[in-house]
Amino acid sequence: MPLPKNLSMATETLASSVLIMTWLLVMRSVRYSKWQLAMISLPGTVTHELLHCLMGLLLFAKPRSFSIFPKRQDDTLVLGSVSFSNLNIWNAAPVAFAPFLMLGIGWLLFEHWMLPNFQIGNYLIWVASGYITACSLFSCIPSPTDFEVGAWSGLMYGCIGLGIWYFWQ
Repeated sequence: MPLPKNLSMATETLASSVLIMTWLLVMRSVRYSKWQLAMISLPGTVTHELLHCLMGLLLFAKPRSFSIFPKRQDDTLVLGSVSFSNLNIWNAAPVAFAPFLMLGIGWLLFEHWMLPNFQIGNYLIWVASGYITACSLFSCIPSPTDFEVGAWSGLMYGCIGLGIWYFWQ
């Protein structure tokens, strides 16, 4: 007897969510070994830095250099970086906070890659898609440097938004 559609959907959603959480726990468990973290989160790092770079290109921030190779900087390990020659108050926030777009990417991967593979029983691809989705969620938070770079620009946009909201009220 086939399962009702809602129960089937709940099963694949729950299983996929548990898989993502498991991958996130694995990534978190290796955070003390910076090189293991760099290797296991590489797809997320590449996407994170590409989003900075693409947003910089779109907003004329003029990307100068791009790196996804981990390098030691003082007491920390920098997993990747992009530098720009034309960051200003207008483009700094969108460029610095571009990795937040990975939340949407993670959702799309979940909906259109993970769940369909679970439904058809392609479990190897399902596990791989869970890993890529977890990398997307793990790497979506901008770094402290990103927050430094985008803070004043973000504050300016917040004030503009507040002013517009106040004007319309």
